[in-house]
Amino acid sequence: MQVVMKHSTVLVFALVALIATNGTMAQERVSLHLEEGKSGAVWDLVLGPDGKTLYSCGRDSTAKSWDLTTGESIRMFKCDKHTLVTSLALDYTGNWLALGDMKGVLSVWNARSGVRYYTAPAHEQYITDVAISADGRMIATAGRDDHIRLWNTDDGRPLHSITAKMLWVQAVAFSPDGATLAAVGQDGRIVLWNTADGTQKMELGRHSRFGRALLFSGDGKYLFSSGADSRVKVWDLQTQALFRELELEGGYAHGMDLNRREDLLLVGRMNGLMEVWDWRRRIVKQKLSGASYGTMQAIFDDNDERILSAHTSGAVKLWRHEDGALLLDMVGFSDGQWLSFTPDGYYDCSAFGDRYVQWQRGQELFPLNRYRELYQRPAIIEDVLRGSYSPAGEIETILDPPTADLIAPRDGQLFAFGSEALEIVIEVEARDRQRIERIMLLRNGRALSQEQILSSQVLARSDTLLRMRFRVAVLPGRNAIEAVAVNAARVRSAAQRADITVETGEQLNPSLYILTVGADKYAPAFPDLQFATVDAQAIADEFVRQEGGIYTRVYTRTLTDRQATREKIFAALKEFEGMGTQDMLLLFFSGHGVRQRDGKGRSRYYYLPAGTTKNNISKSGMAWDDFAGEIARLRAGRVILLLDACHSGDVSGGASNEKVASSLAGQVGIVFTSSSGNEFSYEDRSWGHGAFTRALLDGLRGKADFTGNKIVDWSELQLYVSTAVREMTKGSQNPMVPRLEQFANFDLVRIQ
Repeated sequence: MQVVMKHSTVLVFALVALIATNGTMAQERVSLHLEEGKSGAVWDLVLGPDGKTLYSCGRDSTAKSWDLTTGESIRMFKCDKHTLVTSLALDYTGNWLALGDMKGVLSVWNARSGVRYYTAPAHEQYITDVAISADGRMIATAGRDDHIRLWNTDDGRPLHSITAKMLWVQAVAFSPDGATLAAVGQDGRIVLWNTADGTQKMELGRHSRFGRALLFSGDGKYLFSSGADSRVKVWDLQTQALFRELELEGGYAHGMDLNRREDLLLVGRMNGLMEVWDWRRRIVKQKLSGASYGTMQAIFDDNDERILSAHTSGAVKLWRHEDGALLLDMVGFSDGQWLSFTPDGYYDCSAFGDRYVQWQRGQELFPLNRYRELYQRPAIIEDVLRGSYSPAGEIETILDPPTADLIAPRDGQLFAFGSEALEIVIEVEARDRQRIERIMLLRNGRALSQEQILSSQVLARSDTLLRMRFRVAVLPGRNAIEAVAVNAARVRSAAQRADITVETGEQLNPSLYILTVGADKYAPAFPDLQFATVDAQAIADEFVRQEGGIYTRVYTRTLTDRQATREKIFAALKEFEGMGTQDMLLLFFSGHGVRQRDGKGRSRYYYLPAGTTKNNISKSGMAWDDFAGEIARLRAGRVILLLDACHSGDVSGGASNEKVASSLAGQVGIVFTSSSGNEFSYEDRSWGHGAFTRALLDGLRGKADFTGNKIVDWSELQLYVSTAVREMTKGSQNPMVPRLEQFANFDLVRIQ
């Protein structure tokens, strides 16, 4: 898979396909079209001490952490201002993450939670490099203002400021004992400094052009330096003399790393190539040439089995060391979305991570998300990372998605009728001669089952065309109707949507059915929570007050701790089977969630009832896809799921709120999650609830009534809660709704 830059905002990932066209073979590429600022060059990489977490930073104003067991982006560390994050460093505990940016600001973060500890105006200009001493006590920053500065890690207190006299300082590195700091500059000089007092020890040597990178050997005997003179120099620190010199052919070394035995040197070069050297014998042992754009950094994994590299294309690449095979590309975006994909086209992504990617054939572009059923395989990404799956070359063909036309209703139509059904007419064409297998209908963001469709009729059918008429019930007020065609190869058409308004001559107030679930008691298998049960009860109590207002009746069922079992959750849903198509179902879940493979190797997401152990998750946990199947049988006109089930990264194992929400969206209806990506959901005694529930309650009680009409509608609540939670947690938790644009607005509660 190749990465190519088109102009300033388009990346092309060459999941290259060969297609026979009029007897010739034409190349196809998967192109990643980005809005300005969505992503950018990856500038630096560092591996966490657990060997399972990777940190990257770059041009999109962020740093990101990646789970190397799942390929997921775990956390995003976003700077206050738009800037290039030029360098990052991690302490030996894996807790302290230091970032340097183009504005000259040093920021230090909790690497696990994403909470920022402090910032410091470190340099007048661009920070070129950041390093943390082996004992974690000191941070060094280098800048284009020709200064080196040392900082106390714990509180950001400045320790020493050194004027380097190098024009500007390009790179710094601590010796393993922390007593010496090496620096290389724009003038090519390599200088050693005492960290205790900031005095110069000696000038070790120089490159004939500007220096680029520095690396100490683990025993502290050697210092490796690279420069724009296409040389890597190895300095013997005992004799203070040049020990070896490696000459690179075309392009200088922008990043370097040693394997565990320290007999091999990995060099990442600005021409996109990577080389593995036997540096003592000055022999190139291996070349990795699959990257077409600059390699900013390259590192070995903990076992020396894989190589990880950062590229100006915006990708982090994973290679097999043994044969140099490319295994995986990981791309992160500035809005927190991400995408990981193999050379043979399989991928996993965040809720919207595949919206930026398109297959390209000639001038034709096909969004990757239309191929989701075919190629989104989280289990394959996990197998690649565990070494049990090797990508089988490149994709040989792609299929044209079907096209669809929603003939009726039309967008913006107004209907005036009582209980009559809405007629939907859709025409679908199969462009690749793959027979149309089904047409999916969604009403207010929720897929309609066959039982919920009042009638269907085939109006015309051929090998390539299908025209059908459906009749479905709709709600008074605003409704969003969508239709999607799926062919035999499981490739989808673009969704066709119409927003309509239904006016009735009589008041048809719906009933509200509520199921709230919360679990606090998980010890000793998992950490206990504080407010999940309180939150579940509070949400139910708040909506009960709406009976006789917007809702004719309000029916509630609350299950907490030991009562919140899979069986009782499903039994509670069966109690709601009497609801009608005009009614609304509101669901609230708070607790822990996990991801686990089942016996068939599929990744499944589970909600954990209280008392669940790590050995009985598949038996005691509630699989969310099973839950969605139960919801599909209910006739509710609208369904809202409020999801607050990602309280601990040590528990979730990839089952973030967002991943669960994206897997349910379209099946359940509106899914409003307490956090985005792999963010944690926070609780605090000062709030009396989790942050998400606190904001929900405040919004429902009137703070979300932005129009002052004594009604809180869905759009107002979503906006208020998202903003309030972000402010309460200082940006560490960001509620989100997958596919928010698919839902028509509606009145939710009347303020009493």
